[in-house]
Amino acid sequence: MKNKDLDYHFFASDWTPYRVNSVDFEQNPYLQQRLNQKHDTSLILSKFLPSESEQTVYKTCLQVLLARILIENCSSFRWMELVVPEHMLHGMTDIMSRKSVSYRLPILLKNEMRYDDCVEILDSYGQQFTDYYNKAGRGHEIESLKIPVGGDQLTRIRLDGAKSLRLGAHTRAERFDCLEPMIIELFHTLMDFLEKMVKKLMKKTSGRDKCTLAHLKAVIQRSDVNHNVKGRFKSHEDFVLLVGKAFTVQAAMDYFGMNTVDDNPTQHIPPENIGQTHKNKRQAVCDEAMTGFMRNVLQPQNFEEESALRTNILLDIDGHVQRVPVVDENIAVKLLSGNKEVIIQMAADELEKGKTFHVYLPNSRTVYISKAENDDLFHYVMCFLQLYFLIIFFKDAIAEGDIFRVKVALKMMVPHFYAHSSLSKYLVECLDYILKTEILLPPKYGIQVETSAFVNSKGGIGKNRPMDLQKENQVKELKNLIKGLGANKTENAIVNISKAAPIINDIVSNIDLQINFKDFHTSHKKRSNSDDFKTLLQEFQLIKPLQYIPGRKLVSYRNIRPNVHAELLHCRDTYYEAIMVIVNRLRRNIPVQCEESDNESLEDGSDVEYCDDF
Repeated sequence: MKNKDLDYHFFASDWTPYRVNSVDFEQNPYLQQRLNQKHDTSLILSKFLPSESEQTVYKTCLQVLLARILIENCSSFRWMELVVPEHMLHGMTDIMSRKSVSYRLPILLKNEMRYDDCVEILDSYGQQFTDYYNKAGRGHEIESLKIPVGGDQLTRIRLDGAKSLRLGAHTRAERFDCLEPMIIELFHTLMDFLEKMVKKLMKKTSGRDKCTLAHLKAVIQRSDVNHNVKGRFKSHEDFVLLVGKAFTVQAAMDYFGMNTVDDNPTQHIPPENIGQTHKNKRQAVCDEAMTGFMRNVLQPQNFEEESALRTNILLDIDGHVQRVPVVDENIAVKLLSGNKEVIIQMAADELEKGKTFHVYLPNSRTVYISKAENDDLFHYVMCFLQLYFLIIFFKDAIAEGDIFRVKVALKMMVPHFYAHSSLSKYLVECLDYILKTEILLPPKYGIQVETSAFVNSKGGIGKNRPMDLQKENQVKELKNLIKGLGANKTENAIVNISKAAPIINDIVSNIDLQINFKDFHTSHKKRSNSDDFKTLLQEFQLIKPLQYIPGRKLVSYRNIRPNVHAELLHCRDTYYEAIMVIVNRLRRNIPVQCEESDNESLEDGSDVEYCDDF
């Protein structure tokens, strides 16, 4: 390694035992129910779209997540603590809360961007596991062994392609039949989704548009949010989660009629003695309050809901915005004249053309009725919130190890990736994950593959993390050890230090524990979220981003749609056709054309940030 003009690539891997054992399959009711269901292998569009029951699960879980935010930040909602669960339990909670382990494999001096190196990587996997099983006296199991291989998008594509190069080999080992499926990991999916969100809603030219991400970044002085999501993932994630929380609290304050987070609601007021009522009563009041609140912030979740919304028209009635249904190409507006209610009929097409109706009431008051102009800021915030809701839902599903909710989140991410680009790489990866785990793989093995995407290194409910996130943290530790070898290090020295890395880390951790060592960090590395949260709320109080004010414009986001289904409604058939084209190509193992972009791996260097907690 004395040649300074060459780049050396190293490929690091882990092996994680299955999270679900044979006893779980026999005793767990949820697993028994899934195994008893008929395995439908038909390839139809509905399997790749959120079903009605899956959308209900999403809305129910989101209601809990939003209630937690209100409890944490608004003192007047603390009465909900009794009925809002700390963890959303599922059929495999007891299994996914068990402590799991993973074992590091020796690093390989290979580059995953080269197919010849990928073939050698797969060869090394097969040889290592053959040796392990032979030493354990279980060599006879090799012939029926199946091992899923996970990684980022580039890893999956390259290893899948390398496996295809050996399809004509004579033996099972040479064809890598034991290494399947090659599947995407969850942390890189979340990272790419966040990157698409930042590209869409944080344009560098939008700093002058009030309450956009670029403007709010300047308001709270988040200089580490630099549009490079893969290089500074944690900084961008913290920023998006903070802004999303602030928008959610502001929306609640508007809905419940509160000026500050410490005020009591003046609208949609709960009973006075709600803090002393029994649990069932409190649950009913909580459900009613949160259902009404979510109706204000949750946009249509499918094309059918969006189409139904288009049958209404948004009117500006003397400065007040009201949504009115269109019936037989006419609308009926109810007005109050003294103590009497007056119903005014008018043609919807006239309003669509921009006509303003002047209504003279008997008390000599004139009411002006017209179609409300677009509010770009309100639509921008609604668009942001839908993406934020999906992120917190996905993160909570991962933390709980809920394989069902993870697939719901991936199905709901598909239209967002498509809206970014019909050639989006992670559009393909989401569909590939659903195709393999729900259709192609046997149910029992599919469950093993899904649960292997999580690791729970300490044990406990809600302590799961994505397997690839843990690997990124391990790679960071390994790089520090390699740097410690100094200059003129040899390849053998790097391989040897990688093998010793787990033992070295255990020794250092035990010494730190025995001497009660505390790793202090400077306070300049991270800003106070509580102070920034208050600053954002003060900004929102002045601008009112969550109140529909006709005519507000954003220079960088003219006529932005409030949700992805409104954005794609005009090309719904094309979108559905694209999904089936991709799925059919994946099923036949034919490469799918994707957009060109940078390497999926996190950037190297001292400015890279990793997540210790998820």
